[in-house]
This record gives sequence, C-alpha cells and structure tokens, in this order.
Amino acid sequence: MTTGAGAQELRQAVDAADVAAVVDWLRRAGEKQRRAAFAELVAAARQTEDWQTSQRRAPARIVALAGCASTAKKAVTALHRGQLRWGLQAAHPGPVLEVLRLRQVPWLGEFAQLMADRLPLDGGWGATGHWQLVDVLVRESGCAVPTGEAFVACWIDAARYASDADAALRDSPYTAALVPMLFTHDRLGSRLDYEYQQDARGFVPALIRLGGGDAAVRRVLVEGCRARLLRGGKPGELRAYTRLHEALAVTAPEAAAGAGDYLRLVEAGSSPVAGMALKALRGVDEAGLLGWDTLRDVAELALARPEKTLVKAQTTWLRQVARRQPEHAAEVAALLAGPASAAPEPVPAALPVPVAAPLGPPLGSLAELAEELSALLAGDRSVPTVERVLAALVHWRVHDQEALAQTVRPLVDAGAWWGKLAERMRAVLRAVTTVDPRPDRLRQLAALFRGDGATQTQLLRRLRGNSSGLHLVLAARLAEMSAQLGRQPVPLLMATPTHANGRLAPAELLRRLEQAERDGWQPWALDFEQALLRLPRETDPQVAAAALRLRSPAGAAFARWISGPTADPVSRPQEQLADPRQSNSWWERQPPARRVVALTPPNHAGPLARELMTIVRHDRPTPSPGHIEEPQLWAAALPSHREVVAASALPVLAANADLDHDGGGLLLAHLAECAGPVGPAVNLALAYGLAARSTADRIAAVDGLLGLAATGDLDARAVGRELGELAAAGTLKVNRVVSALDEAAQAGAVAAVWQLAVAALVPLVALDKARPATADLMALAVRCGRACGTAQLPPEVAALADRGGSSRLVVHARELRALVAA
Repeated sequence: MTTGAGAQELRQAVDAADVAAVVDWLRRAGEKQRRAAFAELVAAARQTEDWQTSQRRAPARIVALAGCASTAKKAVTALHRGQLRWGLQAAHPGPVLEVLRLRQVPWLGEFAQLMADRLPLDGGWGATGHWQLVDVLVRESGCAVPTGEAFVACWIDAARYASDADAALRDSPYTAALVPMLFTHDRLGSRLDYEYQQDARGFVPALIRLGGGDAAVRRVLVEGCRARLLRGGKPGELRAYTRLHEALAVTAPEAAAGAGDYLRLVEAGSSPVAGMALKALRGVDEAGLLGWDTLRDVAELALARPEKTLVKAQTTWLRQVARRQPEHAAEVAALLAGPASAAPEPVPAALPVPVAAPLGPPLGSLAELAEELSALLAGDRSVPTVERVLAALVHWRVHDQEALAQTVRPLVDAGAWWGKLAERMRAVLRAVTTVDPRPDRLRQLAALFRGDGATQTQLLRRLRGNSSGLHLVLAARLAEMSAQLGRQPVPLLMATPTHANGRLAPAELLRRLEQAERDGWQPWALDFEQALLRLPRETDPQVAAAALRLRSPAGAAFARWISGPTADPVSRPQEQLADPRQSNSWWERQPPARRVVALTPPNHAGPLARELMTIVRHDRPTPSPGHIEEPQLWAAALPSHREVVAASALPVLAANADLDHDGGGLLLAHLAECAGPVGPAVNLALAYGLAARSTADRIAAVDGLLGLAATGDLDARAVGRELGELAAAGTLKVNRVVSALDEAAQAGAVAAVWQLAVAALVPLVALDKARPATADLMALAVRCGRACGTAQLPPEVAALADRGGSSRLVVHARELRALVAA
C-alpha cells in the first residue's frame, strides 16, 4: 500500500472510532509510514469537532498518535492539545501499550515521565483512564517513579478505591518513593482528608496500618506530619495532617524527638495545629521527658496566644506542674500572673483616599499583544491586561487581519484558564484567526446578536444561570466580539476603560463616538451599554454640551445618559430563614438566618443594566452560594454602582461568616475604588466581611472599610447596627469582628471604629447572656473613645454601667461612661 493510501486508511479508522482497525494498520505499516501519518493525524486533531464527536474518536486517535509519533515529546504534545486532553480520561491503556511494544520505541521511559508530568491535579480524574495509562507506562518502562504532585494524588485515589487498600499499598512499586511525597507537596491535604469509613477501609487507615507494621514507614509519617504543618498553609489543607497525627497516636518518645518542632507550632501554628502541638508536648512532660526550660518556653508561647481554649489548657497544665514539681511553683506562679499586656492605644491618622490607577497605554504592536495575551491565558485577569488585550484584538482585526491571525493562532489552545470566560475568550481568538470552528452551541448563542433590543440580556442570562457573578458580563462581551468580529468588525471598542478600576472618562467616550460618526459606523450594542455603565456619576458640562451635537443613535443615547442624574436600583433588605427540613450534609448546610438585599432596576434601564440590577432573593439562604470569581472584574463591570456589586456578592460574603467558607473578600477592597451610593447591601457586605472566618477575607474587608472612611462614604453606625444584630442572633462571631476592627483602628480609622463598635454594642448588651468576646468589643470601644474623644453614648450601653458586679463587660462600660462625662 502507498503512503498516501495508508494515511487515508488510518484517518478513516480514527474517524470511525475503530481502535482495533487503528492497531491493525499500525501493525502492518512500516516506521516510515507511521511517521508520515503523524503530521496528518495532528492536523486532523486540530480541526474543531463538536464535543461528542471529539470524545467518541479520542480512544482511537490516542492510539494512532502514540503509534506514529517519532519522539516522546511529540507524542505528549499531540495528546494534550485541545479537546483531546479530555479524551485521555477514557483512554484504554492496553492498545496504547500494544502499539508501543510492537514499535519497540527507545523513548518509552521518557514518554511515561512526560505523561506523568501532565496528569491533572484537580480534574476529578481519580483512577480513571489518564492515570491508568500513565501507571501502565511507568510499570512497563521501568523508569524512575514519578514524584510529581499529580502523580501522587492519582496514586492516593487509586489505592483509596481499590477493593483492598492494604494490599494496594503493600504491593505497589510506588509506595516507598511516594509516602514521603505526601508531606512534600502542598495541595494533597484535600486528597487525604476523607472521612474514615466504618469498616476501616480507605487510604489513610491503610497507611496507618502499614506504618504499624513497619517502623521506618511510621517514622516517615510522624516526622512528615510535623514537617508539613511547619510549612503552614490553608486550614483546609492542614486539617488532614492534624487528623493523621492524631490517628497515629504519637507516643511520648516520638514526640520528644520533635519537641523543637512542636514548640514552633505552638508559637506560629493555626489554632488547631497549636492545640495539637500543645497536647503532644504535654504528653512528653507527663512522661518525664520534657525539661523545665523547654516547658517554660512552651508556657510563655501558649499563654501569649489569643485563643482562650489554648490559654486555659496551658494554665491547667502549669497548675499540675506546680503540684508535681514544687521547686518550680514560684516560677509557675509568675508565668500565670504574666505581664500586664495592655492592648496598644490606637492613634487617629489621615487615611489615604483610594485613587484608581490609569489603565495604561494601548498595546502598540502585535508583539506586545502576544505577550499580554499569553499572560491573560496563563492566569492574569487583571483589568488592564484583559481590557488592553480586547482593545488590541479589535484594532488589529481591522488594520492587519492576516498578521493578527498569525500572531494569535499559536495561542488559541494555550494556557490553563477554565470556565465560561475561557470558552468565550477562545471563541474570540478563533474568530480572529479567520476560521469559524465554533461548535453549534456557540453559533446559536452568537446568532442572538443578529437582532436588536434585549438579545444581549438573553445571552447574559444563559451565561449566568443561577449565578449572580458579574464577571460574566465580560463573558457576554466576549461572545458579542466572537460574533461581530466576523460579521461587523469595528476599529475600536467603546467600553475600554480609562482607569484600572473600570471607570471610563466621559471625554474619552465622546471622542470615540465622534470618531465613529466621522467614519460612519455604529458601536456594538453590548459593548456600548457596558461603556455607559462605566461612566462616572458626574460629567464635565463642556462634555455634556458637546455630546448634544452628536447625531448617531449611540451619540444620542450617550447625551441622554449624561444629561441627568444616574439612575439607581431600589435596594430592599430581606431576611432569609433556614428550611427546618434541611439536610445535615455539609454541602446543604444553611445558616439559621441570613440578611441579603434584593434589587429592583430603575425605570428605562437598558437591557444589560436591567439584567444586572434585577436581583430576586428567596426565603431560604443559599446552602452553596459559589464563590466570587475574579472580583476585580465584578467591580470593573459596574464601577459607579457599588451597591449593585455588593448586593450581587452578598450570599458569598455572608457564607464566609455564617458557614465558615472562605474566598471572595477581596471584592470589598475593590468597592472602595467604586462610586455610587452606599446602601444596605454595602453595609451588610462590610459586616459579613469583618466577621469572615478567613484572615485574608477580614483584611480585605478592613481595606474596604478604610477606603470608604477615607472618602467619607462609610456609614459606620449602619454597619455597626448590622454587625450587632447579626452577632446578637448568633449569626456572626464577635471575636472575629474585634480582630478586624482593631486592625482598622491601628491603621488610623479610630473615629469610624468608635462609631461602629458602639452601634454594634447596643443589641449585644441587650442580651440576657453576653456573647463571647462582647467584653473585648467594649474594651476596643474604650480605647478608641479615649483616642478620639466621645460626645455621647447610647442609653443601652450607658445603662450597662449601672449594673452591679465586676465583670469585664461592666467595668469597660463604666470606663466608657466616664469618658463621655469627662
């Protein structure tokens, strides 16, 4: 058979998804024919197919590519290009190994290593095709055991789901090399943190039993837990190692060998980690293996911790030591007395006003575009990067389409950006490469732009689904771009902001509209409405006068927009109560009560504004409210409507506090750079942010509070009322709020913290039994009142000073009343 005919036959076998026919062709073909067919296979794989066809053909295409590649690198690159990388999930190792054996390739070990390096870590693949293929290749080649994070993660999954996890670990050729890697990589905690099954099956129980029969393995486990905890990380990633440490039942001699490590964990570890370390050291002491000097160091560190449970545990331990070792009783008493550690007095200071940075100059060349586009696809979704890339794509599509296509084509399938934004971005890139390989689903969505009116709203609604994510405004804009770049290209975008927070200067939009009128073209509908939503709330009268001279439909709309006051939606606070029939499962948990805000759009709002400013809330809290993806894009979509941004984000921000989720608090820092009235949504967003579980989220909330205080837009009393009422109801934890407010006071916002803290105390002191840390909030109010001066005190707080007793809460209330009276 000729080379051409052979390649045609192989192509037909792949198109028919006939794995047996592919193997048969490879068995009959010579090495020269195989290599010649490889280029055609790669070219065919690059052609866009609908998802179902691509995945149906994937097993045959994978075998064909592995059987024709001339090097390991070429094979791996081809197998991970485009949609084929998803097909690896259903790969069949047998046929791949068969064709590699019949070829006797010298690069089998290299192929195995490279495939192991490309295993996905977080794709939920478990022990399916991709891992099974790599496992077979590594065993067949006899290469060094791969130790990458993804390989270790898949090994964990494979052992977990084995019918006999103990045998899987005992007999695996990887165990000796990979057990130490459990503590070397940082993102394996979630893989290890599975609930133990009642029948003691599963990876971690099998691992513990393996250590029970092998002293060397047990030593690796015990020392590995300490090493991983010392590196620190997110609580969710560390929880698995504290649980493993507890399950190992570390003995006093084992803990004594790592006393220095435990000491550092008491000092710098999170609360659960420090508690674990303190327990281990106490066991060492009770076994008579801890010297007094070390015990004293432990006590000093533990007693200085803010967690009352740790301080109480250390106090109990020291009292036992005093009874057991009378010679140290005086020193123990001195430790328990401790130095008077008065909290630092805050000092009022001028707060820096948040100023949005300029967007930056346009990308002046295709080389610059390629660089910035690569950064975007690799994960840089900052507003300047996103907006300047979009503006450059539109510019070069009109001015040098062929050069743009050559620049963009290698990047179409680059990067590791997932989700709806990535799907739309790649559709745009495919559109500028002068081909139209979009699946039917995208063509149907693009067809929505062939009409006028509310078609863009339909698209945005489809994209958002049940989400209120404002970052999907960008996804809708990208969909419009992918359709219009081929149908009706324009030389520039109207919505490209002038500032990094998304704001667009009216004078610049006027200039663009004047250019469009001179050149005889109209802006795209969604792009233009996004531009209007990015305008500031006040416009220079000269710009407004010049806008009246515009004659195009877009120009007239711009003139109307800036001629009157900005239309805002109506905010309606709403109380949500948990369903009494709710499940106890983690993913269906609901807080007992949650406050959110519904929005009603203003009259005569455009399609995009109406969609964004319509928020309907139900009677029940959202159990799993998602997360705030790309918060900078949320704020940049509506830089003059922070109340809308806050209302959209409230379920997520609330869950950070009332369900102990984390992530998304950064949005609160962006709100300070936005404009618009501050209403119940912003106040609630700050209240929930200041009580978030994650320290990073609370810091972001503090940044937002400081920024709003600097601009004079902070309603401190309203935020305080929300905090106090939610904390009184048990929804928020007061100690978190005190920590955040103390940070704000130390940064100089003393008067704002005073107002906020006093307002929060009103509902808290009305309770029959004070919430934990209420006295700490009262003490913070005293320090702020002393620093900034006080004029009056709410009667509810003043009345507390008349109560009898000497509790900290009453004592601090008397201090507050004395400050006001002075």
